[in-house]
Amino acid sequence: MAQDRFQKTPLHFLQYAGLRALCLFLRLLPYRLAVWLGGAVMAPTHLILHKRFERMSHDIRLAFPDKTENQIRQIAKDSWRNMGTIMAEFIQLSAMSVEQFKMHCRIDGIEKIHALYNKTGGIIHIGHFTNWEAFGLAASAYGFEKAVLAQRVDNPYVDEEINRLRNIFSGTTFYSNHEDKPFFTCLRWLKKKKMLGILFDQNTIANEIWLPFLGRTAAFAPVTALLAIKAQVPVIPVNVERQPDGMLVCKVYDPVYPPTTYTAANVRIFTRTLVDYYETWLRENPASWLWAHNRWKREAEGNAYLKNHPEDSNVSVQ
Repeated sequence: MAQDRFQKTPLHFLQYAGLRALCLFLRLLPYRLAVWLGGAVMAPTHLILHKRFERMSHDIRLAFPDKTENQIRQIAKDSWRNMGTIMAEFIQLSAMSVEQFKMHCRIDGIEKIHALYNKTGGIIHIGHFTNWEAFGLAASAYGFEKAVLAQRVDNPYVDEEINRLRNIFSGTTFYSNHEDKPFFTCLRWLKKKKMLGILFDQNTIANEIWLPFLGRTAAFAPVTALLAIKAQVPVIPVNVERQPDGMLVCKVYDPVYPPTTYTAANVRIFTRTLVDYYETWLRENPASWLWAHNRWKREAEGNAYLKNHPEDSNVSVQ
């Protein structure tokens, strides 16, 4: 990747200054008011980014053909609102003490992580649901030494600030799009028997595995399955839910153990297993997911690949 993509510019600094001003403003407000305001400000975004909203509605329509048009568009609007809520929660939570933080965010099933921490370690399997950043903060606040594999944003000032806030209670970030051989960096971390968080529900552009996702072909990065098999560590699915009172609950599922041998087929099968968790969470609460991602923008490419590689078309989970 070209290094000049991440060069600092005056425009980048102005964007960063705006972010800092927003952080200062939201932190002056009571928590619930700031969170409500974040969602309220983002709610009408569909009127400004009309084309993106229509694409989101199109994706939801294909994923949920049984829903009415009003339901489809409401899911898209609620997804926009959730983005603003996430931003406000993240800004507020990252300025709190650990004790204050725990009043707004908890981990259900934390004993499942304790059972693995410093024994085998493991990979946190989390997606863009509700407030994924809250769990990163929670893992550190509740005493786990963790790292996350993330994508660096183009604005280096903003990226540095987000990374600072993400690790405010401690933590490490590895970049999938700006690291020298990030796979081996992550592998070394896992061998220390620590926890590694990976979001893999974004579109990938290299070394992809083509799988059906909500009835359509999508590209998935095999990194989670590869790391789990190579390091022989379990994968721990985590979904974040927001309660009616605003409490963020990070729900930890039972560990999923990888195949004991590395083969291309095992990587593909294990990746399919992990995708199934995302599909389940999405069907339970469609508006909680970040539909703004153009998740199926390479669908035609994936369909063409699977047509020429029928052996990859059917994946049976073992």
